[in-house]
Amino acid sequence: MTARRFGLIVSSFVGASSFCLAACTGPVALYHDAEGGAIAQPRQAPPGLEEPYPNLADVPGAYAPAAAGAQARITAQARATGPDVSPADPAALAGLELPGAPPPLPAGLTLPAAPPPMPPAPPPPPPKPHAGPPVALAFAPHRALLPAADDNALADIAAHRGAARIVAGGFGDDGSLTLAIARAQRVAAALTALGVPAGDIRIVASAAGSGGFVQLVY
Repeated sequence: MTARRFGLIVSSFVGASSFCLAACTGPVALYHDAEGGAIAQPRQAPPGLEEPYPNLADVPGAYAPAAAGAQARITAQARATGPDVSPADPAALAGLELPGAPPPLPAGLTLPAAPPPMPPAPPPPPPKPHAGPPVALAFAPHRALLPAADDNALADIAAHRGAARIVAGGFGDDGSLTLAIARAQRVAAALTALGVPAGDIRIVASAAGSGGFVQLVY
Protein backbone atom coordinates (compact mmCIF):
# COMPACT_ATOMS: atom_id res chain seq x y z
CA MET A 1 0.00 0.00 0.00
CA THR A 2 1.45 3.30 -1.06
CA ALA A 3 1.72 6.34 1.18
CA ARG A 4 -0.72 8.32 -0.98
CA ARG A 5 -3.38 5.64 -0.73
CA PHE A 6 -2.84 5.37 3.02
CA GLY A 7 -3.26 9.13 3.34
CA LEU A 8 -6.56 9.07 1.43
CA ILE A 9 -7.89 6.32 3.70
CA VAL A 10 -6.92 8.26 6.83
CA SER A 11 -8.51 11.47 5.47
CA SER A 12 -11.72 9.62 4.64
CA PHE A 13 -11.85 8.11 8.12
CA VAL A 14 -11.29 11.47 9.80
CA GLY A 15 -14.00 13.13 7.67
CA ALA A 16 -16.48 10.35 8.36
CA SER A 17 -15.71 10.53 12.08
CA SER A 18 -16.25 14.32 12.12
CA PHE A 19 -19.57 14.00 10.28
CA CYS A 20 -20.69 11.26 12.67
CA LEU A 21 -19.81 13.35 15.69
CA ALA A 22 -21.61 16.38 14.27
CA ALA A 23 -24.67 14.31 13.35
CA CYS A 24 -24.76 12.63 16.73
CA THR A 25 -25.30 15.99 18.46
CA GLY A 26 -28.67 16.34 16.76
CA PRO A 27 -30.19 18.89 14.35
CA VAL A 28 -30.46 21.55 17.08
CA ALA A 29 -26.71 21.52 17.67
CA LEU A 30 -26.07 21.66 13.91
CA TYR A 31 -28.40 24.68 13.66
CA HIS A 32 -26.61 26.41 16.55
CA ASP A 33 -23.20 25.75 15.01
CA ALA A 34 -24.36 27.14 11.66
CA GLU A 35 -25.91 30.24 13.30
CA GLY A 36 -22.89 31.02 15.45
CA GLY A 37 -22.74 33.70 18.11
CA ALA A 38 -23.69 33.30 21.76
CA ILE A 39 -26.12 30.47 21.01
CA ALA A 40 -23.28 28.34 19.66
CA GLN A 41 -21.20 28.68 22.83
CA PRO A 42 -20.97 25.68 25.18
CA ARG A 43 -23.44 25.56 28.04
CA GLN A 44 -22.26 27.24 31.22
CA ALA A 45 -21.69 25.23 34.36
CA PRO A 46 -24.49 25.41 36.95
CA PRO A 47 -23.88 27.93 39.76
CA GLY A 48 -22.23 26.57 42.88
CA LEU A 49 -20.61 23.65 41.09
CA GLU A 50 -17.14 24.56 42.41
CA GLU A 51 -18.35 25.23 45.96
CA PRO A 52 -17.93 22.58 48.67
CA TYR A 53 -20.85 20.48 49.76
CA PRO A 54 -22.86 21.89 52.70
CA ASN A 55 -21.91 20.76 56.12
CA LEU A 56 -24.85 19.18 57.93
CA ALA A 57 -23.29 20.23 61.24
CA ASP A 58 -24.11 23.87 60.39
CA VAL A 59 -27.87 23.20 60.30
CA PRO A 60 -29.43 24.74 63.45
CA GLY A 61 -31.24 22.46 65.77
CA ALA A 62 -34.93 22.52 66.62
CA TYR A 63 -36.18 25.57 68.51
CA ALA A 64 -37.16 25.09 72.10
CA PRO A 65 -40.92 25.38 72.71
CA ALA A 66 -42.14 28.63 74.23
CA ALA A 67 -42.98 28.74 77.89
CA ALA A 68 -46.55 28.10 78.90
CA GLY A 69 -48.65 31.25 78.71
CA ALA A 70 -46.09 33.26 76.69
CA GLN A 71 -48.42 33.72 73.71
CA ALA A 72 -51.27 34.77 75.99
CA ARG A 73 -49.05 37.46 77.61
CA ILE A 74 -47.99 38.78 74.18
CA THR A 75 -51.61 38.95 73.05
CA ALA A 76 -52.70 40.77 76.22
CA GLN A 77 -49.89 43.32 75.87
CA ALA A 78 -50.79 43.95 72.21
CA ARG A 79 -54.43 44.55 73.11
CA ALA A 80 -53.46 46.93 75.89
CA THR A 81 -51.15 49.10 73.77
CA GLY A 82 -53.07 48.82 70.50
CA PRO A 83 -52.05 47.11 67.28
CA ASP A 84 -48.53 47.91 66.08
CA VAL A 85 -48.12 50.65 68.73
CA SER A 86 -45.32 50.55 71.24
CA PRO A 87 -45.67 52.33 74.60
CA ALA A 88 -44.29 55.87 74.73
CA ASP A 89 -40.91 56.41 76.40
CA PRO A 90 -41.17 59.28 78.94
CA ALA A 91 -37.41 59.89 78.79
CA ALA A 92 -37.52 60.39 75.02
CA LEU A 93 -40.41 62.87 75.28
CA ALA A 94 -38.87 64.92 78.08
CA GLY A 95 -38.16 68.53 77.09
CA LEU A 96 -40.23 68.41 73.90
CA GLU A 97 -42.86 71.09 73.32
CA LEU A 98 -45.61 70.76 70.77
CA PRO A 99 -46.25 73.91 68.68
CA GLY A 100 -49.46 75.73 69.55
CA ALA A 101 -49.97 77.00 65.97
CA PRO A 102 -48.68 76.10 62.53
CA PRO A 103 -45.45 77.85 61.52
CA PRO A 104 -45.77 81.01 59.40
CA LEU A 105 -45.50 80.76 55.65
CA PRO A 106 -42.28 81.91 53.98
CA ALA A 107 -42.26 85.41 52.53
CA GLY A 108 -43.97 85.64 49.16
CA LEU A 109 -45.78 82.31 49.52
CA THR A 110 -49.56 82.23 49.85
CA LEU A 111 -51.94 79.37 50.09
CA PRO A 112 -54.56 79.06 47.34
CA ALA A 113 -58.02 80.15 48.32
CA ALA A 114 -60.54 77.46 48.98
CA PRO A 115 -62.79 76.84 45.98
CA PRO A 116 -66.33 78.12 46.33
CA PRO A 117 -68.92 75.52 47.24
CA MET A 118 -70.66 73.84 44.39
CA PRO A 119 -74.14 75.22 43.75
CA PRO A 120 -76.95 72.76 44.33
CA ALA A 121 -78.13 70.88 41.31
CA PRO A 122 -81.18 72.44 39.68
CA PRO A 123 -84.40 70.51 40.10
CA PRO A 124 -85.42 68.38 37.17
CA PRO A 125 -87.73 70.14 34.72
CA PRO A 126 -91.39 69.21 34.96
CA PRO A 127 -92.52 66.69 32.39
CA LYS A 128 -93.93 68.17 29.23
CA PRO A 129 -97.65 67.63 28.76
CA HIS A 130 -98.64 65.09 26.17
CA ALA A 131 -102.01 64.09 24.81
CA GLY A 132 -103.44 60.61 24.73
CA PRO A 133 -105.26 59.11 21.77
CA PRO A 134 -108.56 60.87 20.92
CA VAL A 135 -111.82 59.00 21.39
CA ALA A 136 -114.30 59.66 18.54
CA LEU A 137 -117.95 60.45 19.30
CA ALA A 138 -120.83 59.96 16.87
CA PHE A 139 -123.49 62.66 16.51
CA ALA A 140 -126.67 62.52 14.52
CA PRO A 141 -126.25 64.33 11.18
CA HIS A 142 -126.78 68.10 11.43
CA ARG A 143 -127.66 67.82 15.12
CA ALA A 144 -125.85 68.44 18.42
CA LEU A 145 -127.67 65.64 20.23
CA LEU A 146 -125.19 63.22 21.83
CA PRO A 147 -126.33 59.59 21.27
CA ALA A 148 -126.69 57.29 24.25
CA ALA A 149 -124.05 54.99 22.72
CA ASP A 150 -121.36 57.55 23.63
CA ASP A 151 -122.28 57.61 27.33
CA ASN A 152 -120.03 54.62 28.14
CA ALA A 153 -117.01 56.20 26.42
CA LEU A 154 -117.46 59.48 28.30
CA ALA A 155 -117.95 57.66 31.63
CA ASP A 156 -114.73 55.68 31.09
CA ILE A 157 -112.81 58.87 30.28
CA ALA A 158 -114.12 60.63 33.40
CA ALA A 159 -113.37 57.66 35.68
CA HIS A 160 -109.79 57.03 34.55
CA ARG A 161 -108.53 60.53 33.76
CA GLY A 162 -106.65 60.94 37.07
CA ALA A 163 -105.14 64.46 37.12
CA ALA A 164 -105.30 64.87 33.34
CA ARG A 165 -107.29 67.60 31.64
CA ILE A 166 -109.87 66.79 28.97
CA VAL A 167 -110.31 68.34 25.54
CA ALA A 168 -113.92 68.31 24.26
CA GLY A 169 -114.09 68.84 20.51
CA GLY A 170 -116.83 69.19 17.94
CA PHE A 171 -116.98 69.35 14.14
CA GLY A 172 -119.55 70.85 11.76
CA ASP A 173 -120.98 68.55 9.10
CA ASP A 174 -121.42 71.12 6.33
CA GLY A 175 -118.76 73.63 7.40
CA SER A 176 -120.97 75.04 10.16
CA LEU A 177 -118.85 76.40 12.99
CA THR A 178 -122.02 77.01 15.02
CA LEU A 179 -122.84 73.28 14.92
CA ALA A 180 -119.24 72.41 15.83
CA ILE A 181 -119.32 74.68 18.92
CA ALA A 182 -122.71 73.28 19.98
CA ARG A 183 -121.39 69.72 19.80
CA ALA A 184 -118.24 70.58 21.80
CA GLN A 185 -120.38 72.27 24.46
CA ARG A 186 -122.67 69.22 24.57
CA VAL A 187 -119.64 66.96 25.24
CA ALA A 188 -118.39 69.32 27.96
CA ALA A 189 -121.80 69.34 29.64
CA ALA A 190 -121.87 65.52 29.68
CA LEU A 191 -118.40 65.41 31.29
CA THR A 192 -119.41 67.94 33.91
CA ALA A 193 -122.45 65.82 34.75
CA LEU A 194 -120.03 62.89 35.32
CA GLY A 195 -118.10 64.87 37.96
CA VAL A 196 -115.30 66.44 35.89
CA PRO A 197 -114.63 70.06 37.03
CA ALA A 198 -115.40 72.63 34.38
CA GLY A 199 -111.91 74.13 34.83
CA ASP A 200 -110.35 70.82 33.65
CA ILE A 201 -112.27 70.84 30.34
CA ARG A 202 -111.10 72.75 27.25
CA ILE A 203 -113.49 73.21 24.32
CA VAL A 204 -112.28 73.19 20.71
CA ALA A 205 -114.37 73.39 17.53
CA SER A 206 -113.72 73.11 13.81
CA ALA A 207 -116.12 73.57 10.94
CA ALA A 208 -114.42 70.82 8.91
CA GLY A 209 -115.23 67.21 9.72
CA SER A 210 -118.10 65.43 11.38
CA GLY A 211 -119.01 64.24 14.87
CA GLY A 212 -116.91 65.06 17.92
CA PHE A 213 -114.16 63.68 20.17
CA VAL A 214 -112.67 63.71 23.67
CA GLN A 215 -108.95 63.55 24.48
CA LEU A 216 -106.93 63.37 27.70
CA VAL A 217 -104.00 65.81 28.10
CA TYR A 218 -101.40 64.74 30.72
